[in-house]
Amino acid sequence: MQINLIYLLRNSILQLKDKVVLVTGGSSGIGAEICALFASEGAKVGVVASKNKDKAQNIVNLIKADGGFAEPYVCNVSEVNEIDKLVTSVTLNIGSIDILINCAGVFFPTKLGETVEKDYDEIVDTCLKGTFFMCNTVGPVMAKRGSGKIVNFGSAAGIQGRSSYIVYGAAKAAIMQMTRSLACELAPNGVNVNCISPGNTATPMNENVRTEESYANTREIITERALSGRPFSDPKEIAAMALFLVSDAAKPMHGETVVMDEGANIGF
Repeated sequence: MQINLIYLLRNSILQLKDKVVLVTGGSSGIGAEICALFASEGAKVGVVASKNKDKAQNIVNLIKADGGFAEPYVCNVSEVNEIDKLVTSVTLNIGSIDILINCAGVFFPTKLGETVEKDYDEIVDTCLKGTFFMCNTVGPVMAKRGSGKIVNFGSAAGIQGRSSYIVYGAAKAAIMQMTRSLACELAPNGVNVNCISPGNTATPMNENVRTEESYANTREIITERALSGRPFSDPKEIAAMALFLVSDAAKPMHGETVVMDEGANIGF
């Protein structure tokens, strides 16, 4: 019997209605687009900011204005006790978490000979430690229930060598490998764990690179490396991939990393 994949995708997306979705890094950039898209599909979304609850509230207000359901939260994912409090609060206020999106991260240069321990710790603790302990807290609950979806975020910087982003690239590469190991642990219990690795994406994090004249040469290099000719992807496109990965159409996918970098890592 043939399976109509378009029918499967459409209907599995519609199944997001009333699903509880927790999005770290949900107050801006790719995370904010994921929150808005999932809420538009009927999910109940927990929008998590790292420090400023007002930023999360702004996204919640936009979602509610469009008729969606969302609540704001604050959590520094580098602190395990804050993760525990976050998950407990979301579970009590919205419900047991069906979908976890680990989108929290920080991104800044760590040049050799110029990087201090504080900067190293901030990147590794936010990106890698935060992703692991979010999974460590939510994953067993999903496994016990026998269902769940987790989407982690790597980066093209974890695939390509970039001299100015040694620590960030290493942390993101570790997340991609960790995704595979998490899938080995959770797939037998009905939980899908996959990863998205974006390249240069038009977010507030790189607004200076996209707009300031001093970065004109950098933009030329980025454009040249992108096989598509597009220097920056649209964050809505990354959000759409996250939506696919939590749908039943992606049910066979476990431990995979989807690279979305305009073809830059293939070759120049």
